[in-house]
This record gives sequence, C-alpha cells and structure tokens, in this order.
Amino acid sequence: MSEFIAERMWPEARVERSIFGTDEPEEIWKLVLAICPKAVGCFAFEVSVGALLGLALADGARVALKVHVDRAQDAYLEAMQAVQEHLWRRGFPCPRPLGVRGRATLEEWRDEGEYLDAHDPAVRRVLAELLVRLVELARDLEPSPALVPFLPRSGGPLWPKPHNVLFDFEATAEDAGWIDEIATAARRRRDADPGELVIGHHDWTAKHVRFAGLEARVVYDWDSVSADLEPVFAGEAAATFTYTEHLPVERWPTVEEAQSFLDDYEQARGRPFTARERGTARAAAVYTRAYSTRCIHAFGGDARSLRLDEYARELLD
Repeated sequence: MSEFIAERMWPEARVERSIFGTDEPEEIWKLVLAICPKAVGCFAFEVSVGALLGLALADGARVALKVHVDRAQDAYLEAMQAVQEHLWRRGFPCPRPLGVRGRATLEEWRDEGEYLDAHDPAVRRVLAELLVRLVELARDLEPSPALVPFLPRSGGPLWPKPHNVLFDFEATAEDAGWIDEIATAARRRRDADPGELVIGHHDWTAKHVRFAGLEARVVYDWDSVSADLEPVFAGEAAATFTYTEHLPVERWPTVEEAQSFLDDYEQARGRPFTARERGTARAAAVYTRAYSTRCIHAFGGDARSLRLDEYARELLD
C-alpha cells in the first residue's frame, strides 16, 4: 500500500508532512493502520486541507478515512459527525459517518454520480436548494460552540491560518495590501448586524457534490461544517459555488453568477433576506473571494484574475 501512496504524493511532500508528520509512505501507511486496523488495501489517496484515503476493509466494505489538520480538535470532529449523522438519518445525501479516531474521521465510501458544471443555471439552482435544505434540516440541532467558522469574525486576525501549508501569508505579504484592505472592509460589513446562528457548510462548491442527472447523490467535505449566520453561508457559497478541479471549466463565479446564486437561495428558502441580511451575504461573498485571492497571491499566481476589485465594487454597500 505504501507504493500506492507514494505514487500520489505531492512532489515536495510538504503537505503530507504537515498532516502526518512524515513524508515516508511506509510510515504513513503504519499510521493509517493504527487508526483503522481492519484496512487491507488503499484505493484512493488525496491531500489538500487534510488527507483523504479510500480504504478496503477485510470484510469487503469500503470506507473513507480523513486525517485532519490540527485545527480540527476532538470536540469539533465529534460535533461535525453529530451534524452529519443527523442529516444522514433524515435523507440528506451525505455519507454515513462511522466515528472519530483521534484526529481522523471515518465514513462510508460513496462515489456514485458525476460532477457537473455549476455555471449551468440549473445546476446552480440545485446547489442553492441543497444548501437551504441542509440549513433547514440542521435547525433541529443546537449549534455547538465547537463548530467555529473557518473565516474569523471581526476583532481577531484578518485571516485564518491558511487551510494548506503551501499558502504562507506572512512570507507573501508584499503587494498584498490591496487584498487586505478589501477584506477588512468586507468583514466589517459582514459582521455589522447580529443574527440567528445556524449550522451550514462553509465550502459549498461543485467540487464536493456528485449528481445523477440533476439530483445530488452525495455531498462531501464534512469538516467544513460550522455555525454562523445564514446569510454568511449563502454569501460564502455565492463566491465559490462553481469551483471544481474535476472539470475543465472556469473555476470562479462572476459577480453576476454570485448574485444569481443569492437569488436562487432566497427563492429556495421561500422568503427573501431582509435588506440588511442581503448586505451581510454580499459582504460575506467579498470577504470569501478575498481569502481565495490571498491564497492565489501566496501561491504566486495572478491574484487579479479572481476579479476581487469588481466583487468589492459591485457587492459592498
């Protein structure tokens, strides 16, 4: 199994070291077996925010093992899987959670369906409707204090610890001031109005959803569950919902597509946001786009390509 892992590691292995503490494939496999002793094979290995492994068990079952970064403490992982269990039991298309093992979680392996291009308005509407359904189903749960949002509130650091070790914000601060200025203004506007906390998914993108036709068959990335204001979840999704690495399409939504997503979300929930809530959602979209822009800048890419200036000009009050 270590040979399979070695073939799929990042060239410099920095991401693997940040997750496992080692970049030796044999040592990684030993750690996997310590978490899941019944594993007899590995058929998938990906690393990004954490490490995802598809494991074959001795009884023929297949499970997904996700090893999380240090942000995901025990209380968070337990609260996350409680939300996932709640949704799964009510028919939401998420994998069945199978427990927390230290800094790792297990769930059933689900890979039915295909990925779709969310620039298609019909797919966009389904994604908006599905996020509304998640929020509504989760209203039966009391938001746990452990479900801390990834993007911080005002009063603390402007940026979270980047989700991937490849993004070093401190070392790439030069020429990033314009991004920070927009992010500061957007976050201030986003946090101007208090509201009801709900449970949602803060990385709501086409990358994490498989479809059969226009029916969502499985939704992934449950370590993106958090508690925040409903307009914030809608705004964050509006800024990123088209993102996917699975298809050769433009990854980021335009401003017009972001606004259309918010329209679709309001339509799906059956009532519009108030003017202040809509302002919160729009500001959340700008702050989220600013974080993505800051990551691109840190990675040495063309930060202007994400059109953050246009987002700020069109969406901030």
